[in-house]
Amino acid sequence: MSSHAVPQPTERAGKRSVSLAQSLIKEVEERTGKNGFSSVVAEALEEWLAAQKLREIVAADRKAFGPVSAEARRQAEQEW
Repeated sequence: MSSHAVPQPTERAGKRSVSLAQSLIKEVEERTGKNGFSSVVAEALEEWLAAQKLREIVAADRKAFGPVSAEARRQAEQEW
């Protein structure tokens, strides 16, 4: 879980079998130990899911309103 997330009630863990490159497994375990591996995978999946949801929102917005115009982009960049 991200360090910025609000703590959620503990949810029962489920098991899935996944195949990963041995080099990836080794590198993660070198940094986390075997007990931290699931936490790293869970955090990565949470981040991927958040990004996926954002892409879906952007796609729905583009479908409803069309692409952002060059002028609107310039204006947004100036306001930043």
